[in-house]
Amino acid sequence: MTTPRRQGQWRWVAHPPWRPPTPVTRPPVPRHRTGPAWRDPTPSYPGTPRWGLPPVAIPRRLEQTTGPAPARFATAAPGIMRAAGAWFLATAVAHGLRYAALVWYADRLAPWWLEALTTALVWVTGIVAIAVGIAVAVTATAWLVEMRRRAYGPVRDPRSRAGLWVGALLVVVNFFRLPVYLEELRRASTRAPSRSDLRRWWAAWAVNALAVAVALWRGSGEGPQAAADTVLLTALAALAAAWAVRETLGVMRSFSDPSPRFTRRFIAAGILEASATRKD
Repeated sequence: MTTPRRQGQWRWVAHPPWRPPTPVTRPPVPRHRTGPAWRDPTPSYPGTPRWGLPPVAIPRRLEQTTGPAPARFATAAPGIMRAAGAWFLATAVAHGLRYAALVWYADRLAPWWLEALTTALVWVTGIVAIAVGIAVAVTATAWLVEMRRRAYGPVRDPRSRAGLWVGALLVVVNFFRLPVYLEELRRASTRAPSRSDLRRWWAAWAVNALAVAVALWRGSGEGPQAAADTVLLTALAALAAAWAVRETLGVMRSFSDPSPRFTRRFIAAGILEASATRKD
């Protein structure tokens, strides 16, 4: 504690117990404001003042509303496509192993455990592949309907949703209607694949449909040779399905990614001086 300069003024200074206090500069003496301006009474208002900050309403936290089921299916379509492609490849591998076992043990009896294992793999992968194919068809159709709604917005899609669902899911009809729907979407959207991409997608699905039809036709036959041919054709159909899913996923990405025609920029590297002869 230092010596006060005036009566009633003290200043406390902290220091370690092993070191004596050092002299420090004293703070300036506070000035007491005096004068006629400080003798005026406190200002008062006859009414509530109208000046001040404007009233701002506190925004409420918006509740996250879940969209309709088709929109959720459209959002999940790319992920389901990737999972379906992986499962179709696994189905092709399982049927390939089954066919290899049939060829290897064509003239002799196969072990029971190998027969049971390959048969179980073929049945499990085949049944799940059918369910995966249905999920792919539903989510891809939901994606198509949602993308057409966004492309034609704010106006309404000229085609009804019921017509799109029927034309995309009805077998044989979708083989001819889906290319028309995608071509209309390509013309209405600012981000769209080229016509060659759509033709490649259509070719992939055509090969897949042909492979499935041939496998079903051969499966109706009788005898061990027909069963072995059916296993081989099913493996080829699964590979074709994986290719078709890959092309479909590429078409979906092309409708979402910006076109390279609008993202390429040309930067000037420099300015060349004209030669003396050309200046003259």
